[in-house]
Amino acid sequence: MVKEMVFATKPDLTTAAALWRGVISRAIRDWLSKPVRPKREAERYLFQNSADLSLVCASAGINILNLRTCLNKVRGRTLEDVLAVAA
Repeated sequence: MVKEMVFATKPDLTTAAALWRGVISRAIRDWLSKPVRPKREAERYLFQNSADLSLVCASAGINILNLRTCLNKVRGRTLEDVLAVAA
């Protein structure tokens, strides 16, 4: 899922959009990681309504509701579990 968001092959994907997708990708990786502090911070960032996340998603060309729907499907799993399913 993270790979697909960052490396989407849309022709209109700008460098700026790719950068913002990288920001979201990093937040997702932190959320799926084992260290508790980065995990909690990333979860707050991804799931609490904030103008910042809305702006980042808009800049990345990602619908925030679709993103959260996907994230809820993998909630409680580790990064290794998610990558194994995605492969």
